Formats: sequence, C-alpha cells, structure tokens
Amino acid sequence: MVPLADLHIHLLPQVDDGPKDWETTEEMLRILSENEVKIVAPTPHVYEQDWHGIESKHQGLPELERRAGNYGIRVHSAAEIWAIPDLPERWEKLIPLTYAGNGKYALIEFDVLEMPIFAEWLLFQLKVRGVTPIIAHPERYLWLQEDERNLYRLLAAGALLQVSADTFLRAEAQVGKTAQWLIKNGLADFIASDWHSPDMPYPLAQAVQKLMGELTESQLERLVWRVPSKIVSGQTIQPSWQSSNLRLDIQAFISGFERKSQKRKWWEFWKFFRKR
Repeated sequence: MVPLADLHIHLLPQVDDGPKDWETTEEMLRILSENEVKIVAPTPHVYEQDWHGIESKHQGLPELERRAGNYGIRVHSAAEIWAIPDLPERWEKLIPLTYAGNGKYALIEFDVLEMPIFAEWLLFQLKVRGVTPIIAHPERYLWLQEDERNLYRLLAAGALLQVSADTFLRAEAQVGKTAQWLIKNGLADFIASDWHSPDMPYPLAQAVQKLMGELTESQLERLVWRVPSKIVSGQTIQPSWQSSNLRLDIQAFISGFERKSQKRKWWEFWKFFRKR
C-alpha cells in the first residue's frame, strides 16, 4: 500500500471543531496508523478573530508529536487560514502557521459562496513574499463551480490545489463531481482528508482505494505522498496544472486569449469530461 501523508486534518483537541479530548485524538492516531499514514500536519482553523491569541492554535503540538511518534507518525505544524485582505501584514504571526513553519507553503481557505475581490491580490502578495498559497478544498466553492475562469485566476496567481477526500467520495453531489473533475483532469496537487472525528471513516484511505483503479500508481503516489512530503520539507513543486490536459486552455486564459467558452456550468464540465 502507498504510504500516506495527510496535510489537512484536525487532530489537536479543543482548538477548533476537531477532537474534543486526547482520548479521541489517540483513537484517530490509531486509525491513521492502520491506514499507513506516516506524516500528518494538523491544520486548526484560524479565523480573523483568532489572531489575537494565535499561539493557542498550536497548543498541545508537542504532546501530539509524542503520541504520534508511538505510531510511527511524524507531525508537522500547519493551519487552515481564513483569507483576509491584510494577511500579508501579519507576517510575523503568519510564518509559524505555514507548513512545518518553514515559510514556504500556507493552506488558505476562502468563503464558499463568493470569491473575495482581493483573492488574486492576496495570493500574489504571498507569492512575492516566498509563500506558495495552497487553496483548501476548492471543489466546495460555488464561485469556482459556476465559472472556470475563477479557477484559472487562482492558478495564475501561483496557487496549488488541495482536494478533500471526503468531497471526492460524494460522487453524485455537485461538490463530488467537481472534486472528481479536478482530479481526473490533473489539476489537483494533492489530496487530504479534512478529517475531524473517528466517528466517520477515514476518508483518505477510502479515496485511495477508489483511485487505485482510475489512476496509475505514480499518479496516485504523487497525490498522497510525493507532493505532500515535498511541502513539509519546503521543496519546490511544479503545479499540477502545468502537466494537465487543460494546460493549453489555462495558458490561453492567462495570456488573455480564449480557446473555449470561458464560462460553463458544472453539468457542461461533466459532459465534457465524459466525452474525454
């Protein structure tokens, strides 16, 4: 079985909507170990109101490292950061929230309903400061589902895409079709679980089982191990879209040209995908 690295997961107790106590975290670690997870980056939510006491978001991290070590799991610090326009101005507090605190990659979450007018500017500001933004679960955003140009804008700004395994498994829902479209067209840079509780089956392992018959071993390993491993190590990653079968469309959009209809609903995306 391919080893797994899960870079979007909620494991720290009592810091967000993840586990309520260490006993629950311990149960999650046991399940992770059974599913060959070797690397995790707990990503507590960081909303605008959390910045005054931001240090508390990583409370318990040493204890988590100790407990995870008993299962052969390495822990790296991270956070799921809500996009706000003055994020670059919070630089000193932002760096510890990047993956492994190395200032190279940061997981950014946007509003589901509407694309912020500052989105592209924010991503660009992070890039010029040396931080590559990673868009958390883009498949959930209605403004991305409704207009492919918004996806292209994120990619043009230098962002990577993290698809959540739980949404990928909801095959008949629009969010699930979106996630599948991103993966099948080679736009997803990596998959993570966004797992909050042992009351639900571990979705990353389920997604791997589903994808085994749909992707090559190399493609699958890239999504669940090679790219995540490079992120926590601070290594440079070539964005997946640059090797995607849609790269010419994306490059044309970035250059200001149109190759196809620049706005398609998801059922049209799905129809297009089925033809391919």
